[in-house]
Amino acid sequence: MKTKVKNNVSENNSITVFRYKMEDLEKKLIQEHEAIKNEIAIPLGKDLGNMKPSKPEEGCEKDVYSGVISGAYSKMMMTAKKELQSDIESHHILADKEEADRKLKELETELEKKETDYRLKKRELEKCDNTLKKKAQRYKWTRLILLFLVLVDTLISGTALQAMGYPLITSYIIGLAIGIGIFFTAEHLPEIIDKGKTLWQKRLIAFTVFTVLFIVFYVLGIFRTTTFRGNEVFGNGAGPFYFACLNLFFTAVATLVVYFAGLSRAEKKIWDKYRIAEDEAKALKLEVVELKEKIAEVRKQQKESELARKQIQIYANDIQELIQRLFEEAQKTFYSTNCIHRSDGKVPKFFEDDIPLLPSFYKGLNI
Repeated sequence: MKTKVKNNVSENNSITVFRYKMEDLEKKLIQEHEAIKNEIAIPLGKDLGNMKPSKPEEGCEKDVYSGVISGAYSKMMMTAKKELQSDIESHHILADKEEADRKLKELETELEKKETDYRLKKRELEKCDNTLKKKAQRYKWTRLILLFLVLVDTLISGTALQAMGYPLITSYIIGLAIGIGIFFTAEHLPEIIDKGKTLWQKRLIAFTVFTVLFIVFYVLGIFRTTTFRGNEVFGNGAGPFYFACLNLFFTAVATLVVYFAGLSRAEKKIWDKYRIAEDEAKALKLEVVELKEKIAEVRKQQKESELARKQIQIYANDIQELIQRLFEEAQKTFYSTNCIHRSDGKVPKFFEDDIPLLPSFYKGLNI
């Protein structure tokens, strides 16, 4: 079972370290080591020491007796190699690194393009006329006046529609629609009037628009003045006229507010151009930030993969060293047991030599 052991250092300044570990493998190796030592090394040392004459001979310079011990630990090396599968996992890590490098290359290429687009868009934005920015911002607050007029007209028109027999909700929905109509008419009326090529054409357009509005408001005024009078118009028509004038006044005020506080047709084109460039610049900036975050995430994953590679390398080397130390312990146990049970009290010459290294299964990776 592969596990990662977590070590925390200090309570306030916590440092988390993950260590690659296979507990089942280590337990298995220790158990095999104890079995080899007790069932092979010790009995072999006793048997050779009790022989007449004792073996190995005193002048023996080459170990030809304990091959069964080194063979057992060489087999243990192969078992560890099979369990660790460091070669296969290393290939996976190499593949992950290649994939990460490919992703990084694609993202960095895209980032370079987006950064170039963003720089160009910023330059375009700097060239745009932004002198209308304050005026446009002030007009946002000025439009609240227009919305207030729409609300007042909605209440007045809704009352009139109720007098016509419409339900309450329907009356105010239609009244709101009329108020919104007045709002948008006032917003665009200066532009509509400017479509006239000559002064008289402009005057004619303005006269026509206000005449049509007056007729509409007058008809609504008739229904307003009918309420609670048995459907008889009072005041010989003065009532509807007053209501029509009131609505026309609202429209005229709204139109004047737009004319003096709002943006002209030419100014709207300039302001729209600036806003479009500004929105595009913000969108590009956001894309640049997102790409940088993606690159940082890929690099983080790449570092984690590199850490995993180092963990596998270190652990494979540690296991190999562990087996070597266990082999040396078993070999020295064989030597000491043999010396204890020798009848001649001699020490074979090769007992003084360094214990040989087992064949290595671990090979470091250069990634």
